[in-house]
Formats: sequence, structure tokens, C-alpha cells
Amino acid sequence: MNEQQKLNINYAVTQYIGTGSEAALTQIYRNLLSEYQPRLNYWESSTYMANDHDMAEIFDETFLKSLDAVESNGGDFVKLFNRSLNNRYKSLLRKLRVRRIREQYELERDDLDWDKDHIHGEIADEYRFEEYLGAKQKDDQRQLIDFLVRGENERTTAIVQAFLNHPKPTATAIAKEIGLDHKQVSRALNRLAAKFSTKQFGDYHDYLVAL
Repeated sequence: MNEQQKLNINYAVTQYIGTGSEAALTQIYRNLLSEYQPRLNYWESSTYMANDHDMAEIFDETFLKSLDAVESNGGDFVKLFNRSLNNRYKSLLRKLRVRRIREQYELERDDLDWDKDHIHGEIADEYRFEEYLGAKQKDDQRQLIDFLVRGENERTTAIVQAFLNHPKPTATAIAKEIGLDHKQVSRALNRLAAKFSTKQFGDYHDYLVAL
């Protein structure tokens, strides 16, 4: 979306807030959707278990909440919408990841002919699933990290370990912690990111969720 298109949509939103015109609202929605449809299509095709309903839902929810926020507080509608849409997609990834792990858990449980009655029903079942989820996430992280740091030097490995353990892992924070320049940290992380294959590992946000 170019700057003129952003200005046009922001102006239309201002006009809608002033008039409450349903026709204006419909036009804003259509214009915004035409701009973001390629991104939604890419997310749908590249995200395991996602479908067009998921994409329509996060778009519609983001659209309405962004309008409400701008109407209440003012601000740049397009900028807010774009940031909020990306955040909702990341939230969707977390939900889909948990859904995939739950399906795998239930399959493995069924294979073992596990009887829920023996551990006091659904509450205990949910507790066991939470344990399984945590273990699965950690195992997925370990496998991914082992792959990414394979063949790397000790400095890169130290950067990765610092990234995993830091509460707010930014290049600057990691650099300060291990005594490196932040540019060195950024280059190392970018090099590792280039090794990441979505076809092999899925979407990288899945692993960030577990970190």
C-alpha cells in the first residue's frame, strides 16, 4: 500500500466517524480488504491448519476494533490496523499450534488405550495435556535449535542461548549480556534465520511462541 492509499483510507475513516455512513463503512472495508487480500491468501496457504474462515475472522475483528479505537482515541487507522492484524495472526498461530499438539496428544493417548476414568476424568486429562504441551514445545525448540546451530561457532551458540534465556531478547540486550557489539548479534541471528525452512519446520512464529 502506497502513501496515497494510506492517506485515502485514513481520510475515509475520518469521514465515516463524522457521518456514520454505512455506505462509507462498506467502501472502507472493501478498499482495505483489496489491499490485504494477498497477505491473507499467503498466510492461509503457508500456515498449517489455517483456512479462509480463520483469515476472514482475524481481518473482520481487527477492522472493527481498529475503527473503535480510532473513534475513541484518534490516531492513524491504517498503521493501527496493520500492527493489530499482524498481532492477531500471531495469536492465531499460537491457537493452531496448541490445536495440532492436542490432536497429536489424543492420537497417542488413544493408541495407548488410556482410560480417562482411571485418572478422575476430564480435569486430570486437561492437566496431562498441559504437561504434554510443555514437553512437546520444549522438544520442538531443541530440535530446531540443534539444526540451526549445527556447524556454527561457539559465539553464535552463545548468542542463541542468551536469546532463549533473556526475558526481553533484543540484539542490544543480548550483546550487552555476552559482551559483543549489537551488530555482531544481529548478523548472527539473521544468518540463522536464513537457514530456517518453512517447508521443513512450518512457520517460525510457532517456535517463538514456545520460547
